[in-house]
Amino acid sequence: MALVSITVELITEIPLTINEANRADGQSYLDLITDAATVFMENNDLNQLDFQVKVVGDVIASE
Repeated sequence: MALVSITVELITEIPLTINEANRADGQSYLDLITDAATVFMENNDLNQLDFQVKVVGDVIASE
């Protein structure tokens, strides 16, 4: 048995509609997209999404 340290990265396509009119003065497009993705995730059942899983890890101990 091995004890592993892993990072799980969930990769999916999320349908977002972003209205540029919602962008505040000086707000970056990256922040606008991040806000839209956050709202989407808070208001939708993520179990409905089709995820791909990428696992990256190293064995840190074994017996």
